[in-house]
Amino acid sequence: MLIEVPSQFRNPAELFGPAAYLDPRRDALPGRVEIDLRLCTFVRPPALLWCTVFPLLVAEARTTCVLLVPERSDIAVYLKSVGLFDALRSGRVEVDDRGIPERRGRQVVLPLTAFRSEKEAEDLANRALSALEETGLGTPNVHVVVSELFAELASNAVQHSESPIGAFGFIQFYGLAEGERFVCGVADGGIGVRRSLERNAALRERARYDWSALDLAVRERVSGSGDATRGIGLYGVSEDMRVPGRSLIMHSGIGSLMITEEVESAARRAPLFPGTLAYLSIPT
Repeated sequence: MLIEVPSQFRNPAELFGPAAYLDPRRDALPGRVEIDLRLCTFVRPPALLWCTVFPLLVAEARTTCVLLVPERSDIAVYLKSVGLFDALRSGRVEVDDRGIPERRGRQVVLPLTAFRSEKEAEDLANRALSALEETGLGTPNVHVVVSELFAELASNAVQHSESPIGAFGFIQFYGLAEGERFVCGVADGGIGVRRSLERNAALRERARYDWSALDLAVRERVSGSGDATRGIGLYGVSEDMRVPGRSLIMHSGIGSLMITEEVESAARRAPLFPGTLAYLSIPT
Protein backbone atom coordinates (compact mmCIF):
# COMPACT_ATOMS: atom_id res chain seq x y z
CA MET A 1 0.00 0.00 0.00
CA LEU A 2 1.29 3.44 -0.98
CA ILE A 3 0.06 6.36 1.15
CA GLU A 4 0.63 9.78 -0.37
CA VAL A 5 0.45 12.95 1.72
CA PRO A 6 -0.23 16.52 0.51
CA SER A 7 2.77 18.17 -1.11
CA GLN A 8 2.32 21.08 1.31
CA PHE A 9 1.62 19.03 4.43
CA ARG A 10 0.46 21.33 7.21
CA ASN A 11 -1.86 19.28 9.37
CA PRO A 12 -3.19 15.70 9.56
CA ALA A 13 -6.66 17.14 8.96
CA GLU A 14 -5.54 17.64 5.33
CA LEU A 15 -5.03 13.93 4.67
CA PHE A 16 -6.89 12.26 1.83
CA GLY A 17 -7.20 8.82 0.26
CA PRO A 18 -6.31 5.66 2.20
CA ALA A 19 -4.47 7.59 4.93
CA ALA A 20 -7.52 9.66 5.87
CA TYR A 21 -9.27 6.99 7.93
CA LEU A 22 -6.87 4.04 8.08
CA ASP A 23 -6.24 3.15 11.72
CA PRO A 24 -3.10 1.04 12.21
CA ARG A 25 -4.14 0.38 15.82
CA ARG A 26 -7.18 -1.61 14.69
CA ASP A 27 -7.46 -2.08 10.92
CA ALA A 28 -6.04 -5.00 8.98
CA LEU A 29 -2.91 -3.90 7.14
CA PRO A 30 -1.24 -5.26 4.02
CA GLY A 31 2.22 -6.76 4.28
CA ARG A 32 3.94 -3.52 3.34
CA VAL A 33 3.00 0.15 3.78
CA GLU A 34 4.96 2.99 2.16
CA ILE A 35 4.50 6.58 3.39
CA ASP A 36 5.29 8.78 0.40
CA LEU A 37 6.78 12.20 1.21
CA ARG A 38 8.78 12.45 -2.02
CA LEU A 39 6.89 15.43 -3.44
CA CYS A 40 6.60 17.38 -0.18
CA THR A 41 7.67 21.01 -0.45
CA PHE A 42 7.22 21.61 3.26
CA VAL A 43 6.05 19.73 6.36
CA ARG A 44 4.60 21.79 9.22
CA PRO A 45 5.06 20.67 12.84
CA PRO A 46 1.52 19.21 13.32
CA ALA A 47 2.06 17.12 10.17
CA LEU A 48 5.48 16.10 11.51
CA LEU A 49 3.70 14.44 14.44
CA TRP A 50 1.53 12.38 12.09
CA CYS A 51 4.69 11.40 10.18
CA THR A 52 6.02 10.08 13.50
CA VAL A 53 3.03 8.32 15.05
CA PHE A 54 1.40 6.74 12.00
CA PRO A 55 4.47 4.87 10.65
CA LEU A 56 5.47 3.72 14.14
CA LEU A 57 1.98 2.27 14.73
CA VAL A 58 2.16 0.48 11.37
CA ALA A 59 5.51 -1.04 12.38
CA GLU A 60 4.13 -1.89 15.83
CA ALA A 61 1.48 -3.97 14.04
CA ARG A 62 4.33 -6.10 12.61
CA THR A 63 3.85 -4.68 9.12
CA THR A 64 6.82 -3.57 7.05
CA CYS A 65 6.72 0.23 6.93
CA VAL A 66 8.88 2.43 4.72
CA LEU A 67 9.17 6.22 4.71
CA LEU A 68 9.98 7.62 1.27
CA VAL A 69 11.84 10.83 2.09
CA PRO A 70 11.29 14.16 0.30
CA GLU A 71 13.19 14.66 -2.94
CA ARG A 72 13.86 18.29 -2.02
CA SER A 73 17.06 18.18 -0.01
CA ASP A 74 16.17 21.14 2.24
CA ILE A 75 12.95 19.41 3.39
CA ALA A 76 14.80 16.13 3.95
CA VAL A 77 17.50 17.97 5.93
CA TYR A 78 14.83 19.60 8.10
CA LEU A 79 13.11 16.27 8.86
CA LYS A 80 16.43 14.63 9.72
CA SER A 81 17.55 17.57 11.84
CA VAL A 82 14.34 17.65 13.89
CA GLY A 83 14.86 13.96 14.69
CA LEU A 84 12.15 12.27 12.62
CA PHE A 85 14.36 9.73 10.86
CA ASP A 86 16.04 8.57 14.08
CA ALA A 87 12.66 8.28 15.85
CA LEU A 88 11.28 6.11 13.05
CA ARG A 89 14.33 3.88 12.78
CA SER A 90 14.17 3.23 16.53
CA GLY A 91 10.70 1.76 15.91
CA ARG A 92 11.74 -0.46 12.96
CA VAL A 93 10.49 1.89 10.21
CA GLU A 94 12.73 1.80 7.13
CA VAL A 95 14.15 5.20 6.16
CA ASP A 96 16.70 5.62 3.37
CA ASP A 97 17.94 9.20 3.55
CA ARG A 98 21.05 8.48 1.43
CA GLY A 99 23.32 10.17 3.95
CA ILE A 100 21.54 13.53 3.92
CA PRO A 101 23.36 15.81 6.41
CA GLU A 102 21.91 16.99 9.70
CA ARG A 103 21.89 20.74 10.39
CA ARG A 104 20.49 21.38 13.84
CA GLY A 105 20.60 25.16 14.19
CA ARG A 106 18.64 27.30 16.59
CA GLN A 107 15.36 26.33 14.86
CA VAL A 108 15.44 22.96 16.64
CA VAL A 109 15.19 23.87 20.33
CA LEU A 110 14.28 20.34 21.45
CA PRO A 111 14.40 17.58 18.81
CA LEU A 112 11.64 15.02 18.48
CA THR A 113 12.09 12.87 21.59
CA ALA A 114 10.29 9.76 22.84
CA PHE A 115 9.09 9.34 26.42
CA ARG A 116 6.95 6.76 28.22
CA SER A 117 6.92 7.52 31.93
CA GLU A 118 6.14 10.42 34.26
CA LYS A 119 9.82 10.61 35.14
CA GLU A 120 10.86 10.78 31.47
CA ALA A 121 8.21 13.44 30.79
CA GLU A 122 9.45 15.52 33.73
CA ASP A 123 13.09 15.17 32.65
CA LEU A 124 12.17 16.20 29.11
CA ALA A 125 10.34 19.30 30.36
CA ASN A 126 13.44 20.29 32.36
CA ARG A 127 15.58 19.78 29.25
CA ALA A 128 13.12 21.92 27.34
CA LEU A 129 13.46 24.82 29.78
CA SER A 130 17.27 24.67 29.62
CA ALA A 131 17.18 24.52 25.82
CA LEU A 132 14.80 27.49 25.64
CA GLU A 133 17.08 29.54 27.89
CA GLU A 134 20.10 28.68 25.75
CA THR A 135 18.46 30.14 22.63
CA GLY A 136 18.66 33.68 24.02
CA LEU A 137 15.32 34.31 22.31
CA GLY A 138 12.32 35.78 24.08
CA THR A 139 12.08 36.45 27.80
CA PRO A 140 12.47 34.14 30.80
CA ASN A 141 8.72 34.42 31.33
CA VAL A 142 8.04 33.06 27.84
CA HIS A 143 10.52 30.22 28.42
CA VAL A 144 8.66 29.22 31.58
CA VAL A 145 5.26 29.39 29.86
CA VAL A 146 6.40 27.20 26.95
CA SER A 147 8.14 24.63 29.17
CA GLU A 148 5.23 24.42 31.66
CA LEU A 149 2.64 23.95 28.93
CA PHE A 150 4.87 21.39 27.23
CA ALA A 151 5.22 19.59 30.59
CA GLU A 152 1.44 19.48 31.02
CA LEU A 153 0.88 18.03 27.56
CA ALA A 154 3.63 15.46 28.11
CA SER A 155 2.24 14.45 31.51
CA ASN A 156 -1.26 14.18 30.05
CA ALA A 157 0.01 11.84 27.32
CA VAL A 158 1.75 9.58 29.83
CA GLN A 159 -1.19 9.45 32.23
CA HIS A 160 -4.02 8.87 29.78
CA SER A 161 -2.87 7.61 26.38
CA GLU A 162 -1.94 3.94 26.95
CA SER A 163 0.13 4.30 23.78
CA PRO A 164 1.99 1.17 22.60
CA ILE A 165 4.69 3.39 21.05
CA GLY A 166 4.94 5.88 23.92
CA ALA A 167 4.67 9.61 23.23
CA PHE A 168 6.81 12.13 21.36
CA GLY A 169 7.48 15.81 21.94
CA PHE A 170 9.47 18.62 20.34
CA ILE A 171 10.01 22.39 20.51
CA GLN A 172 11.07 24.59 17.59
CA PHE A 173 11.70 28.27 16.91
CA TYR A 174 10.30 30.00 13.85
CA GLY A 175 10.85 33.47 12.45
CA LEU A 176 7.66 33.99 10.46
CA ALA A 177 6.06 36.97 8.72
CA GLU A 178 3.83 37.45 11.76
CA GLY A 179 6.83 37.43 14.11
CA GLU A 180 9.15 35.11 16.01
CA ARG A 181 7.59 32.29 17.98
CA PHE A 182 8.17 29.01 19.75
CA VAL A 183 6.09 26.05 18.65
CA CYS A 184 5.83 22.79 20.53
CA GLY A 185 3.93 19.57 20.06
CA VAL A 186 3.19 16.31 21.84
CA ALA A 187 1.56 13.28 20.25
CA ASP A 188 0.92 9.64 21.08
CA GLY A 189 -0.59 6.60 19.40
CA GLY A 190 -2.91 5.74 22.27
CA ILE A 191 -6.61 5.37 23.00
CA GLY A 192 -7.55 9.00 22.32
CA VAL A 193 -9.44 11.64 24.29
CA ARG A 194 -12.88 10.10 23.88
CA ARG A 195 -11.96 6.70 25.29
CA SER A 196 -10.00 8.36 28.08
CA LEU A 197 -13.00 10.46 29.14
CA GLU A 198 -15.30 7.44 28.92
CA ARG A 199 -13.50 5.99 31.93
CA ASN A 200 -15.29 8.63 34.00
CA ALA A 201 -18.89 7.38 34.24
CA ALA A 202 -20.13 10.94 34.78
CA LEU A 203 -18.77 11.95 31.33
CA ARG A 204 -19.59 8.85 29.30
CA GLU A 205 -22.87 10.11 27.86
CA ARG A 206 -21.37 13.49 26.98
CA ALA A 207 -18.34 12.16 25.09
CA ARG A 208 -19.97 9.93 22.48
CA TYR A 209 -17.88 11.20 19.56
CA ASP A 210 -14.25 12.28 19.16
CA TRP A 211 -15.26 15.89 18.43
CA SER A 212 -17.62 16.17 21.41
CA ALA A 213 -14.91 14.66 23.63
CA LEU A 214 -12.45 17.37 22.54
CA ASP A 215 -15.00 20.11 23.28
CA LEU A 216 -15.48 18.56 26.72
CA ALA A 217 -11.77 18.01 27.46
CA VAL A 218 -10.95 21.74 27.39
CA ARG A 219 -13.65 22.64 29.92
CA GLU A 220 -12.89 23.36 33.55
CA ARG A 221 -12.73 20.46 36.01
CA VAL A 222 -13.10 17.75 33.36
CA SER A 223 -10.93 14.65 33.75
CA GLY A 224 -11.08 11.07 32.58
CA SER A 225 -9.52 10.04 35.89
CA GLY A 226 -12.32 11.67 37.86
CA ASP A 227 -9.75 13.80 39.70
CA ALA A 228 -10.36 17.35 38.52
CA THR A 229 -7.56 18.74 40.72
CA ARG A 230 -4.78 16.79 39.00
CA GLY A 231 -2.56 19.35 37.25
CA ILE A 232 -3.85 22.25 35.17
CA GLY A 233 -5.25 19.88 32.59
CA LEU A 234 -6.24 20.67 29.03
CA TYR A 235 -8.55 23.38 30.35
CA GLY A 236 -5.56 25.22 31.81
CA VAL A 237 -3.59 24.78 28.60
CA SER A 238 -6.47 26.10 26.50
CA GLU A 239 -6.97 29.09 28.82
CA ASP A 240 -3.31 30.02 28.41
CA MET A 241 -3.88 30.22 24.66
CA ARG A 242 -6.34 33.12 25.03
CA VAL A 243 -3.50 35.62 24.67
CA PRO A 244 -2.75 37.61 21.49
CA GLY A 245 -0.77 35.58 18.98
CA ARG A 246 -1.10 32.21 20.71
CA SER A 247 -2.90 29.17 19.32
CA LEU A 248 -3.67 25.55 20.16
CA ILE A 249 -4.51 22.73 17.76
CA MET A 250 -5.79 19.43 19.12
CA HIS A 251 -6.57 16.36 17.04
CA SER A 252 -7.75 13.05 18.45
CA GLY A 253 -9.35 10.26 16.45
CA ILE A 254 -11.65 11.92 13.93
CA GLY A 255 -12.07 15.11 15.97
CA SER A 256 -10.08 18.35 15.56
CA LEU A 257 -10.18 21.60 17.57
CA MET A 258 -8.46 25.00 17.29
CA ILE A 259 -8.30 27.67 20.00
CA THR A 260 -6.85 31.18 19.66
CA GLU A 261 -7.48 34.48 21.43
CA GLU A 262 -10.15 35.38 18.86
CA VAL A 263 -11.56 31.98 17.95
CA GLU A 264 -12.71 28.88 19.77
CA SER A 265 -14.39 26.95 17.01
CA ALA A 266 -16.46 23.95 17.95
CA ALA A 267 -14.52 20.76 17.41
CA ARG A 268 -15.24 19.21 14.03
CA ARG A 269 -14.99 15.92 12.22
CA ALA A 270 -11.61 15.46 10.53
CA PRO A 271 -9.48 12.74 8.93
CA LEU A 272 -8.23 10.33 11.55
CA PHE A 273 -5.23 10.89 13.80
CA PRO A 274 -4.52 7.52 15.50
CA GLY A 275 -4.07 8.79 19.04
CA THR A 276 -3.90 12.37 20.26
CA LEU A 277 -1.96 15.38 19.00
CA ALA A 278 -1.60 18.76 20.73
CA TYR A 279 0.30 21.65 19.14
CA LEU A 280 1.01 25.09 20.65
CA SER A 281 2.28 28.27 18.99
CA ILE A 282 3.49 31.06 21.30
CA PRO A 283 5.15 34.36 20.31
CA THR A 284 8.58 34.96 21.81
